[in-house]
Amino acid sequence: MIEEDYKAGWRQHFPTYHFDDRDIALAEYGVAAKNLESEERVFLNASNVSLVSSAALGSLLVGSSDRLVSVFDGILPPYIISIVLLSIILAFSFVTLKYFSDRQRSIVFSGRKVIILRRMLGLSYGRVQLLLPNWRVEGADQPLAVRLFPGWFTYAAYPFWIVSIISTSVILFLIAYMVKQNQDIFHASYAGVLIVCVSMAWFFSTMLIYRVSLLDVHETTRLMFYRVVSKLIGLPIVENIEYIIYRAKLSFYETDRLKIDTENLKRFLVFVEDRRFYSHSGIDYKAIFRSILGLIKVKPRSGGSTIAQQVVRTLFILNLGKTYRRKFIELSLAPWLTNVLPKDTILEIYISAVRFERGCFGIVEAMQHFWGKIEKEPSNAQCFFLIERVSNVRSRLLVNKIIETAKSAKDKGLMNESDLRTLTLLYDNAVRDKKIIASSGELKKLRTLLNA
Repeated sequence: MIEEDYKAGWRQHFPTYHFDDRDIALAEYGVAAKNLESEERVFLNASNVSLVSSAALGSLLVGSSDRLVSVFDGILPPYIISIVLLSIILAFSFVTLKYFSDRQRSIVFSGRKVIILRRMLGLSYGRVQLLLPNWRVEGADQPLAVRLFPGWFTYAAYPFWIVSIISTSVILFLIAYMVKQNQDIFHASYAGVLIVCVSMAWFFSTMLIYRVSLLDVHETTRLMFYRVVSKLIGLPIVENIEYIIYRAKLSFYETDRLKIDTENLKRFLVFVEDRRFYSHSGIDYKAIFRSILGLIKVKPRSGGSTIAQQVVRTLFILNLGKTYRRKFIELSLAPWLTNVLPKDTILEIYISAVRFERGCFGIVEAMQHFWGKIEKEPSNAQCFFLIERVSNVRSRLLVNKIIETAKSAKDKGLMNESDLRTLTLLYDNAVRDKKIIASSGELKKLRTLLNA
């Protein structure tokens, strides 16, 4: 079964099937568990060594600065010696932080492998997660629950605090020593401010270095920044971005496994929702300007959201009610999304994961909702119908929008007269089955103008 699925092109982020020959998986699981234990032991030992060596190096530089200067007296100016000492502590700190971030990566990847193998063996802790937290390896059911950076106050950040606090203290002393030795250059009134500013700048630099070193596959500094901003404005985004993207991709893999042809759907999606999708970086400034003109009634009202913005809204924003703040986050994260995912992947995620109707997510659910079956090769009319229903949570018949967009699609060669007649029947049936809410007058207007 596994081989047949593989030959058919079926894909998953991690396997959830069961092995017939469990001995192979059990042996691999044993190796992975031992490797995880070894990585954690190395991390702990390295933390202890780092604590001792950082403290020793700091004490040496602080306690022996006068002696070091006297050794080079007449050879090098005192400020040059201070700069050299500063360079040593900076280089030592950077290398140590990079080492620990690499060790943390190894631990997380080993832990994720253990969880994957556990799933392959059919083991799930289920409700026992009350005792075994699902964000730790011991209780997790999916690998992305174990995050590369679990937080500043977890064991993963202990080496950072050790190295950062000690190195900042040493830098504080060395800067003060340098200022004291060169009082003719540094004015006393701002010397203290300079010392504190340089020390704090280094502390926050180490924080940034360590955090950036632990970015996951789809994380970027832009995402980090706007995650903080979203919390400050009271509109937090989802915590585990990697898991959400994994689930969205898996939704498309399921669509692909069902052999649904999505190429025509993608074509209509770009035409209806975002015609400049392939030419912008997530934000369509022309559409935004047109939307603003619509708000002030200079032009007909139209939406300014791009496909990337709509994916951000559906997948990552928790509270959709705060409209203006939500729009700000959408605009902020849309360029990030187009940077970390190929545009075709964004279209695939859109088709398979976004909301089509109230409680109806993805093209598979939408087809079952409207037609009670899955259309593997949807027609032009069916593609238009489905894409037009995107985000229509009130299930209303938007007559004017349908007529305008359908006529435009015909003018562009995407649909013909036969497609428009079929489209009319689709709306008739949806209204009859009470999938779409419309008055008899609205339905009559739609029939008349679409078939004109």
